[in-house]
Amino acid sequence: MQTVILAGGAGNRVYPLSLTKPKPMFKILGKPLLHHVIDTLKEAKLKNFIVVTGHHDDQIKNYLGDGSQIGVNIQYTRQGKPLGMANAIQTVKDLIEDNFLVVNGDDVFDASLIEQQLSMLKNGGVDSILSCKPVTETWKYGILKMSGDKVTQIIEKPPLGQEPSNLAVIGSYILPPKIFDYYEKIPVSDSQHEMAIQKLIDNGGTVNAVKYDGVFSGYKHPWDLFAINQYLMEKLLTKQTIEDGANVSEKAEVNGNVWISKGAKILENAFIRGPCYIGVDSVIGNNALIRNFSSIGDKSVIGFSSEITNSIIGDNCWFHTNYVGDSIIGDNCSFGSGAVTANFRFDEETVKVNIGGKRIDSGRNKLGVIMADNCKVGVNATLSPGVKLGPNSIVGPNVYLKSDLEPNKIILINKESYTIRENKVDMSSSKKDELHSKLKKI
Repeated sequence: MQTVILAGGAGNRVYPLSLTKPKPMFKILGKPLLHHVIDTLKEAKLKNFIVVTGHHDDQIKNYLGDGSQIGVNIQYTRQGKPLGMANAIQTVKDLIEDNFLVVNGDDVFDASLIEQQLSMLKNGGVDSILSCKPVTETWKYGILKMSGDKVTQIIEKPPLGQEPSNLAVIGSYILPPKIFDYYEKIPVSDSQHEMAIQKLIDNGGTVNAVKYDGVFSGYKHPWDLFAINQYLMEKLLTKQTIEDGANVSEKAEVNGNVWISKGAKILENAFIRGPCYIGVDSVIGNNALIRNFSSIGDKSVIGFSSEITNSIIGDNCWFHTNYVGDSIIGDNCSFGSGAVTANFRFDEETVKVNIGGKRIDSGRNKLGVIMADNCKVGVNATLSPGVKLGPNSIVGPNVYLKSDLEPNKIILINKESYTIRENKVDMSSSKKDELHSKLKKI
């Protein structure tokens, strides 16, 4: 079966992370999300893919090529403008031969989901097979009205108390070629895809849905990466792995399911508590602490006495005596000594983030910085919970950043706000000598 992987969305809700790379190219555990999705589809015995790209499509094509290096066959189409899911699927019309599977390139799920759908299709008698999962907040999703396995209606975000079930549509669809006819009859909109499926049902088509109870995590907001990261670590890091060419000091401590990639160096007195991932050629310095589902990219340096906890760090990032907690940091970023990410509010409320001009509740008690590629943070700077830094931005020394910083901006403390005057403070050693004599008497 052909599988269409949608990888062309604009990623507005994950801004600014999407400014320099497509959403599916965000790396976790040394691979882009798109590669993890393909690995899962391969588990379900699928190998023929059509990847729909959009902005920065060269990154996807350069990484995957024709797929032969990872044992699959890949063709490409391009969505010129991000006009929704149906519009993206329409770009593959001329390549489709029969029923086809559609998934998103930045969702993670178990292969069993696809296997359930393929098994139901094999039994025959259906035109399309959706997938669904029980949810509690039904008003946030497209909800299915069903009769047994058969879908009779898709209701988008029904008012509380009017939902026909608690089964929300999730992003894995088996569709027939005739779906393209319905797309063409419906105006372009965000709901065009769901409306086309409803038209298929209304015109006598048989649409079933599999009920899935496994993990399904989508990358809709930046903080969704934490759930995706945790799922991938729990799935893939089942033991401690130290690749050939890695160098771990005898005086370092590595506990739990930790993956240390080739060329990585773990120096004396470093402590890594898994599950964690250390990328190729990265260095974990003396007295550094890496813990709690942290993923460190390639060629990064976690310098002396730095702590990284529950954070996703990109490639070629540098740290030195820093605290980074519950944060997402892109490629080529650096922190000066003493710079920290605050990740917990004094009032213990959940952290809110600016998304599309609105304050959105992340639902997380702990959330640090969301930092795009190519950023620098000066010595002793503090980044407040939930702030976002656009690519190529700089936070100067001693800055307390309380709001988002747009791309290509630099924020500095006014350099003329200090004074120079005569020193009248006793700088002799007499005070220290006095204190030292008191200490000796204790």
